[in-house]
Amino acid sequence: MADLDQVKGINARQIKLLQENGISTAEALAMSPHSTVACIDGLGDKTAKKLIWNARNALGMTDFTPAAKIDDNVEYITTGSAELNRILGGGFQTGKLTEVYGPFKSGKTALAHSISVTVQLPEKKGGLNGAVAYIDTENTFSKEKIKRIAKRFELNPNDVLSKIYHARIYSSDHQSQMIQKAETLCKTRGVRLIVIDSLMALLRSEYVGIGKLAPRQAVLNHMIHGLSRIAETYNCAVLLTNQVATKMMGMFSSNDAIGGNIVAHGCHFRVMFKTKGFSSNNSLKRRAVIVDAPDLPPEECEFFITGTGVADTDKVDLPESSGLDFKIETLYEEDDTQKDQDTEELSNDEVPLTQVKGIGVGTVENLHAQGISNISELLAADPEELSASISGASVKTISQWQVNAKLLKNS
Repeated sequence: MADLDQVKGINARQIKLLQENGISTAEALAMSPHSTVACIDGLGDKTAKKLIWNARNALGMTDFTPAAKIDDNVEYITTGSAELNRILGGGFQTGKLTEVYGPFKSGKTALAHSISVTVQLPEKKGGLNGAVAYIDTENTFSKEKIKRIAKRFELNPNDVLSKIYHARIYSSDHQSQMIQKAETLCKTRGVRLIVIDSLMALLRSEYVGIGKLAPRQAVLNHMIHGLSRIAETYNCAVLLTNQVATKMMGMFSSNDAIGGNIVAHGCHFRVMFKTKGFSSNNSLKRRAVIVDAPDLPPEECEFFITGTGVADTDKVDLPESSGLDFKIETLYEEDDTQKDQDTEELSNDEVPLTQVKGIGVGTVENLHAQGISNISELLAADPEELSASISGASVKTISQWQVNAKLLKNS
């Protein structure tokens, strides 16, 4: 990458104005639309045109290159599934936009979390030793999930989290702003992966009706081209998760990605995720289909979504590592029969208070602070006195805890 001061005829004031608007390299300037640069206060139409052309000349972008000399410089990020890597040609490619779309709970966010960890792996293990810019439009980012995936790949969870730069997004304008900020992170923080989960969630809610379609597509087009420029400039990978709409075709229906031709033409790779069977809860198995790609056949494969990310099997063994003693959450509730058997093996005072309906881990800590550590002590407590000592717990709530505790004790 070349600095802006290498552009012929540019001065310090102009460099500052460009940097303040997210254009911090000669490549970014050369790839920027004329209208975008011309709108910057203090530059104007003629200056913008001169600077952009000079940047292109400095980078050799005004010459045709024999195809044999084209340097692809493509690198790959493992997904955590060998099968998914296979149909993707080796994994997620840098310098390209990859759209993954599918219905609710098909595994899109699980994939986003998985590659946010795997991109930090050494190159020999399928990573890029890079950081991540995570643009979260649906508030589905989970630190606990990242920790579990990090443990699976034998990485320190805190180190992994420190290299994921997360932004919670609240509007489409905010989304555009943070895409621009992500470019700065590519230069200053070593970001090699940009995740937008999901691309259309906010646009879909803000631009409603046929009359809003044209302005929505204009905003979307600006985002897509901006991301494509960033991906190429910094050789980073871009993952865009996308929602679907159900299309009825006579007696049949199908899911199709929203965003129209702007997204379809703007993304280099398009992958569709499908759930198994009628309910996404019946199985952890998912199917991925290559819908469009410049150099890949239309293949498909099966993979699994697990508590530790995307994998080839539904059970992933976690390595034993010191300092990583958090528990792996179960995806499904425990078998009631086994739970009852386990409870019967314990005396009433040994049964954890969390077994009492309505009492969670935080409540147990508050009860312990009041000297209540088992079911017998809970039943002996005065609801009014306990309510006065525990913030947010009414007399009625505590009385219900005691009823539930008595039922558990007598069961």
